[in-house]
Amino acid sequence: MSASTSADVLPDELGVGQTERVTAPTRSGTQVTESRQRVANQDQMLSKLMIKLMIPTTTALVSFQGADPSDPGTDERPPLEHASTVEPNNLTMRPITGREELGLFCQLPYTLNEELADDLDQGRRRPEWMWMALLGDRLLARAAWWSRPGGDTPASLDVLDVDDSLPVPDRVEIGVRLLRTAMSATLPGGSTPPEYSRLIPPDWRDGASSRGIVEDRMAILERTGARLFVERLRLEWRPGTPGPEPSGRLAFRTPRNPSELPALMTRVLDGTLDAHSRHDLDRMSADAAATRHYEDELARYTSPKDWWRVAVLPNAAPVGFVVPAHNGYHAIIAYIAVLPEHRGNRYVDDLLSEGTRVLAQQNVPRVRASTDLGNVPMANAFQRAGYLNFGREINMTWS
Repeated sequence: MSASTSADVLPDELGVGQTERVTAPTRSGTQVTESRQRVANQDQMLSKLMIKLMIPTTTALVSFQGADPSDPGTDERPPLEHASTVEPNNLTMRPITGREELGLFCQLPYTLNEELADDLDQGRRRPEWMWMALLGDRLLARAAWWSRPGGDTPASLDVLDVDDSLPVPDRVEIGVRLLRTAMSATLPGGSTPPEYSRLIPPDWRDGASSRGIVEDRMAILERTGARLFVERLRLEWRPGTPGPEPSGRLAFRTPRNPSELPALMTRVLDGTLDAHSRHDLDRMSADAAATRHYEDELARYTSPKDWWRVAVLPNAAPVGFVVPAHNGYHAIIAYIAVLPEHRGNRYVDDLLSEGTRVLAQQNVPRVRASTDLGNVPMANAFQRAGYLNFGREINMTWS
């Protein structure tokens, strides 16, 4: 068995669509009346918008002038240059002006909302990568990209939301328009868009609401050319959770030199069940795929590399390896694999036990991991080790 548990870089799953929308408190009874009137006016505009959405529109440059949008007593937007407006329906599509507009951007609920401020501070996001579709001060849709700290271009599209109170055809149409506009302005011309990731409940297919939320967003992405790539299990271990005792069959050591782990990664790609690894092997050699994975992900973790472990037999022959790490959000099992000639002996249990032990010694509140839904052997290993499936992840890609 070979399995890559790609780094789980995203925060806790709070339940898609279950978080209540946060609204600014009003200051007086008069303002409550005015706010309700604005909502009524917006609803009328929205009704007209739905009729006109299928009419060809033009794009215009506009600028807004006014007070701070975080003040509930104001209706105008701060100055903004080069915002594109879809005419004649008053739907505005533009990126946020900065951190001060996070309250507006977070009007739509999603589990990543609580991470956005820190992401901006740490350079994992940029305001120009965070787009909104607005009707007045009502957020109808949004999209945002993420990168590793200081990245020049987006690495993944991990926020795509629409106002789920809108009729299905209309919210999909608005989402498509926003995403196409944002992609054109944000991504390098002629490049393949980065992968889309959506965190979802483990039972998302069982409820009409949760299923609709996922399928609507997938429909938006499909209209722009994306296709489902893989569904993944999100897994979590908590301190105190019982797991299998080490068998004593293996000894563990740190990698001897910087080249040892990439060499082992190359070998474990033979027969891998991981969808991302198999995709890489369709385009490049095993050595190139392993080197890129190592350099683009594992080598960039700032957590100590002396956490990493190579498992060896009494004769010192390597059996496999595990990479415990911290990705800036959580302690994770970033990669775990058994060499092809040693598969079928449940050595993965010893590796996972050792990797979890290393992280537990750091007094972390949880350990996260993920694996493909179709990688049943790896999923079973995590289950034996006491990891719970607390969520899933949808990945979609463009060709």
